[in-house]
Amino acid sequence: MTIIKKLFYWPQSAPIKMKIMGIVILFVSLLGLIVIMETRSHMQQILREQLKERGRAIASDVAARSTNPMLIGDSFSLYEILQGLPSHYEDIRYLMIFDKNGELVTHTFGEGVPSGLLNLRSIPADLSHDNTLSFNSNEGEIIDVLVPIADGKVGWLRLGMSEISIYSSIDQLSQLLLITTVIISLLGIFGAILISHLVTKPIRDLAAASQGISLGDYSLRVSIYGTDEIADLGHNFNAMALSIQNYAQEREALVEELQAKETVRQELLKKVISAQEDERKRISRELHDEASQSLTSLILGLKYLSELEEHEKSPAMASELKELASSTLKEVHRIAVELRPTVLDDMGLVPAIERFVKFFKRQYRLDVDFHAQNRIASRLPNEIEITLYRIVQEALTNVAKYAEARNASIVLEIKPDYVNLIIEDDGKGFDVDQVLKSSASDSHLGIAGMQERTSLLGGEFTIESSPDQGTAVYVRIPMERR
Repeated sequence: MTIIKKLFYWPQSAPIKMKIMGIVILFVSLLGLIVIMETRSHMQQILREQLKERGRAIASDVAARSTNPMLIGDSFSLYEILQGLPSHYEDIRYLMIFDKNGELVTHTFGEGVPSGLLNLRSIPADLSHDNTLSFNSNEGEIIDVLVPIADGKVGWLRLGMSEISIYSSIDQLSQLLLITTVIISLLGIFGAILISHLVTKPIRDLAAASQGISLGDYSLRVSIYGTDEIADLGHNFNAMALSIQNYAQEREALVEELQAKETVRQELLKKVISAQEDERKRISRELHDEASQSLTSLILGLKYLSELEEHEKSPAMASELKELASSTLKEVHRIAVELRPTVLDDMGLVPAIERFVKFFKRQYRLDVDFHAQNRIASRLPNEIEITLYRIVQEALTNVAKYAEARNASIVLEIKPDYVNLIIEDDGKGFDVDQVLKSSASDSHLGIAGMQERTSLLGGEFTIESSPDQGTAVYVRIPMERR
């Protein structure tokens, strides 16, 4: 059962080249077999008719020559006529002459007529029909021809013709046809090999290219031959391979971009953590150096004041302690404002930026212009205000650290659907691509931080700069996150 299944499924699993060769060989073999069988049948029919005609002609000739001996009763002459014919015609098996009453006069059988041959047929009454019949013997099929002598008035003649010569000729012809079929089959096999190679080569190229692409080689293409359906398939495959290659390149570029962004995120996170620790150290130091010392002095002064007698207490000492407490409160307030300006929570984005610009101008001695367009009565969303304020802080800090600028400007444009922020300076500028590729630089991390804050709100961040041409930062944030 397993062998039968394997034989049954073999054509489905065989290569296309083998299938084409098998079909051609099978077709040529069947065609040759059909031609041989049809030719044998047709030739057998033709040769049999020819044998019948020749038998009639020989029988008629012998009957004509036997007329006079039959009339005079010359049996010896009849015997000589009959005995001389088989030596001249190899396919004649017997001759028999009957008188008009159907009595056997003479024959060519040396040991007597075989049993049953005389009773095989009778003298016909109608001479217009074909008086031939066939029967099987130990030598093969025999054609028996019956002709009248002098229109049956004198007697009758029966002639037996063997078909051995017919089969011999047919066998020779069949051998010739078989040899011709074998030659044609060999030519057909050669043609099948050539055709299958020409037909399957584009398909094999497609299969090899498909396998290569599946393994990751997206540069593979197939050669195009002609303008047939296989050529169209090749064009479509090449177009598909090009699309896959473009997609793979875009995916690779996207992966590299994501990896670069992830690296920047990690570095930014490290910087945030480091900045948090630095800020905690600074706050701790300032609280210890100023607020703590001031409070300690205040406590000691109050203790000393409480230990004095009533007449020893002076108003000047109380006033000095009051001023110390007031300065300590201001210092604590300053530290709190630096951590998060209360004006941003109390009054909104525009007043917070205005106050920061005043502080920045006073501290860094830079001329900074701030213009707010389309001011609205309502507050912006809290996350937008915090993001824009921190971007302004970071951008101006970068101007102070790296730009060596003398002037800077800030434009805030508030529209119903989005908010635009533009920060420009006339500093020395820089190569944006080079800075962005330098993952270890603080300026890169600052730019990445501003870009990250913008992208978290679904906004757009652009920075333009070139050496000696200043720098411009463009930020657009939608009112509703996309």
